[in-house]
Amino acid sequence: MENKRFSKNAILTIPNLISLFRILLIPLIIWLYCGKKQYAATIAVVAISGVSDIIDGKIARRFNMVSDVGKVLDPIADKLTQAALVICLTARYPWMWVLLALFAVKECLMLLWGYLILKSTDTINSAKWYGKLSTVVLYVVMMILILFVDIPEAKAKALMLLCGGVMLLSLVMYGRFYHAILDQAPPGSVPQQALRTARNIVLGLIWAGIIAICFLHRKELSAEGIARYTPGNPWLASIVMLALFALKSLSIVIYSGLLYAANGILFPLPVAILLNLIGTVIMVSLPYQIGRRTGASAVEDIRAKHPKTEAIYDLRVKNDFLFSFLVRMVRLPSDVASLYMGAVHVEYKKYLLGSLLGLFPHTITFPIMGMSIRDIRSPRFIISLCAEIAYILITYAVYTQYRKKNMEGQ
Repeated sequence: MENKRFSKNAILTIPNLISLFRILLIPLIIWLYCGKKQYAATIAVVAISGVSDIIDGKIARRFNMVSDVGKVLDPIADKLTQAALVICLTARYPWMWVLLALFAVKECLMLLWGYLILKSTDTINSAKWYGKLSTVVLYVVMMILILFVDIPEAKAKALMLLCGGVMLLSLVMYGRFYHAILDQAPPGSVPQQALRTARNIVLGLIWAGIIAICFLHRKELSAEGIARYTPGNPWLASIVMLALFALKSLSIVIYSGLLYAANGILFPLPVAILLNLIGTVIMVSLPYQIGRRTGASAVEDIRAKHPKTEAIYDLRVKNDFLFSFLVRMVRLPSDVASLYMGAVHVEYKKYLLGSLLGLFPHTITFPIMGMSIRDIRSPRFIISLCAEIAYILITYAVYTQYRKKNMEGQ
């Protein structure tokens, strides 16, 4: 018996033929932009592709031609066109390679999630509003960058940053949507096992990518290096710095003190402290949420990979605020500690407050040192350095005493 989903009548519909037409336009777009340098003509062809995308959707809904083939073919045409535009622009904008990498990761994950959903529920889901928003923003940004050849570099970077942010929002929202469906499968079932495998793969790719980037740019991972490569516009610079805090939260190879100090170089002290506090919230929240989503099963894995977490395990007390504060005194990467506390379900509000209190002195001393980095003999640098060393010694003494008392009590 012929499968109706992939029958001839389901494939050869007007909307599907329009999608095929859009795919055939892609070589023309690349040829006009890269070969002929005819940017206005490139925009015209992209506009034709976009308008035809709108038309095929209206025809499909108006004449009841919505099909599973169309649900697959339409986004394929979209993604191939978007990828072609981003690849074309990499020659002019080096930072476009980062956007291309993010785009590739996002689409690979979407493909994986879609496959798991199809295998577990035998359904193909249509695009959501956040996916459509990501598509619209990407098209608008790419068309602006193609048409306005002489756009200032700072504005081009701001547009790429906007595009990347919306792309990440779409990825997170789709992840929540697909995981909510797959989580309904019975425990131990194939979808559940596939979901856990997918989570591990995603986290592994993220960690590997971040560590690779940090290794390749290890010479720039200094306070002055970070400040040197940050945009001159203060608003854009603050966004970039907060993005670096998010990056740091997923990588144990970046030292948070570098970011604190870089803010001191870039901004006046009150602004630097404020950005450090906001960045700290981001830095401690992302790995915490990852640990919480991964579940308690990750606790043993974390303890196995990081033996120093045994110190955290021994410190666990009923008071989550005190526990979170004390953990920041342990000589352990902040990101690993955050993953662990998320996995053991420490209450988030108390965890955040305790973490902020434990890290608060660093948000002040490091930017002061950053402001004085060119004159390390200045009183301001020496006083802030001494204050930092004193805080480390005091917290270590408090932690040692508390742990000793805690162990005696057991």
